Amino acid sequence: MIYRIEKCLDGFSTCFRQWNAIHSHCRFLHGYAISFRLHFKANQLDQHNWVWDFGWLKDKQFLIDGMTTKEWFHYMFDHTIVLSEKDPALSTFKALEEQGLIQLRTLPYFSCEGIAEFVLNKLGSMVLTHSNNRAQLYRVDVMENNKNLGAAEIE
Repeated sequence: MIYRIEKCLDGFSTCFRQWNAIHSHCRFLHGYAISFRLHFKANQLDQHNWVWDFGWLKDKQFLIDGMTTKEWFHYMFDHTIVLSEKDPALSTFKALEEQGLIQLRTLPYFSCEGIAEFVLNKLGSMVLTHSNNRAQLYRVDVMENNKNLGAAEIE
């Protein structure tokens, strides 16, 4: 038997750009309300008959860069500008951050799929470790305005 659950995290106002989308308006700085859907699975339930306890979002034993998971999501994606580490204008955005005008975050590459992969890689091992390999975060969906969806999934 495989059990599955999902957790939706929403309410993030994020600004970004696809610098290499030269034939699209997506190359310009623009923003979306983004949300995440985290997909978990397990072959057996825990002592509460759950796949995964959603209390982990606020639990201090699940720290990412010194923040709870919930705090980390807000740090990364709420009222921030998220860019690719390869964006040729990155130094301009860094200067804006140094002036206190923006909150800049960077990812290896940028797209909904890239954000999904980044989150899956950041959280996946933590879930496996803290569940003693019982539960797995196997997929992350990233939605722009609940209209466009990009995902990353472990095969």
